[in-house]
Amino acid sequence: MIISKIKKIILILPILVLTQCYTEPFFELTVNIIDENTNPIPNATVTVEVTDVENGDLVEGSILYFESITNSSGTSMFNFENKAFVTVRACFENNLSDIEENEFLCKEGHIYLEENINKTITLMLQSDDCAYCF
Repeated sequence: MIISKIKKIILILPILVLTQCYTEPFFELTVNIIDENTNPIPNATVTVEVTDVENGDLVEGSILYFESITNSSGTSMFNFENKAFVTVRACFENNLSDIEENEFLCKEGHIYLEENINKTITLMLQSDDCAYCF
């Protein structure tokens, strides 16, 4: 009788230990926004959207859409629940006093999120066709 109980305990104990060791995977992304002189740009708008792996186009109606404003060091951080290929877009409205119309600076990049790794992407803003900023 005691031997059968010991066998059950020996069988159940490893299962309990293995289930307690599981940790939920994380998917993190850090976005750094800089200017042409590699200075950080605070208060830039950063958006992250899912991109189709096949052709690189944005997935219409995707449930993944994050938006953030960079902090004083030009950085935004994002957390995700799943692995994804994403498009990162940054926009900054350059309010120069000697120009009548405000100029938009922007940049777009793509990155693949991996399990348990904080991925980093740095975007250097340029004056370009910033249609996605309006």
